[in-house]
Amino acid sequence: MFMPFQYGERWYCTQGQGGSFTHQGKLYYAFDFNKGSSLRNEDNPAYGARIYSPVTGRVIEIRDGVSDFSNNYSSNIDNNYGWGNTVVIRDERYAYYVRFAHMKFASTDHLCEGDWIEQGDYIGEVGQTGHSTSPHLHIQIMTSRLGNSRPFTFAEGKLYSYEWIKSSLMRNVSMLDNNGEISLSNDFFYGYTVKSGSWIATVGLDGYAGKNYQRKRIQGYYDSSYFEWRFKVKRSGWYTIYVTYPGSYSNERYAKYYLNGRYIRSMDQTRTAPLTHYLTTKYLSSSQLHKLRVKGRTWNKYLIADAIVLRKL
Repeated sequence: MFMPFQYGERWYCTQGQGGSFTHQGKLYYAFDFNKGSSLRNEDNPAYGARIYSPVTGRVIEIRDGVSDFSNNYSSNIDNNYGWGNTVVIRDERYAYYVRFAHMKFASTDHLCEGDWIEQGDYIGEVGQTGHSTSPHLHIQIMTSRLGNSRPFTFAEGKLYSYEWIKSSLMRNVSMLDNNGEISLSNDFFYGYTVKSGSWIATVGLDGYAGKNYQRKRIQGYYDSSYFEWRFKVKRSGWYTIYVTYPGSYSNERYAKYYLNGRYIRSMDQTRTAPLTHYLTTKYLSSSQLHKLRVKGRTWNKYLIADAIVLRKL
């Protein structure tokens, strides 16, 4: 799932999955985010920051009557059992539920239960309500509205407590990781991967979507090995396609990308930043199985395949 903040904003993970403070039991797989400040008043830079939906779906729970900066030291009926002001969105496929907690008083007055939310829509602001030591956002995934938290990762990268992360949230964006898993932000996109050739999996570095990437050391110009993603889109239309890979000087400088058998462009995978690279903008039909392939050519260099990102225009 993508981060629920404005594109490019940096947020600090104060408590990750399995955090010793409160992320145990039913809350084990939750995340907490602030701006690196513990101020307990309106001067905290996280207080009032805008929250955007990382998923498309329907609002199935909302509570917006808890005051900020009061009754924050326990869970009780008056602070909505520790949640404070909270919103729960059920994704459009009914596969999971996303809970946002400790939101600012009156910031969700524009929402009602039953509202349809698109990925990237404004849903409210970060507050200081419920069981909360300072303004922050609590977010978790569940398989039912009141169920236990479930494991998930962010599209921006695998995350632990005490780390900063930058949001990549945009509208109509989904990610397909190289291991075949589908991003929870999926609202138009599904697919799977096919790995051909002799691949080397590495776990030495974090994968872009929270999993390990794939790499292959090229054995010369005529090495025919390749990575290939196969996918379909739910709706036909124009899509911007991005590819992701962790850059390194030991990587392929001339990684050649093909879409449905046609050469698109070469990319220099030695570049260490950014992780996400524009590939092309193409019309994709929902009736076709699309194939995106990357091949290398340089002796003794690694060809890297991590994830592809599609944005419907």
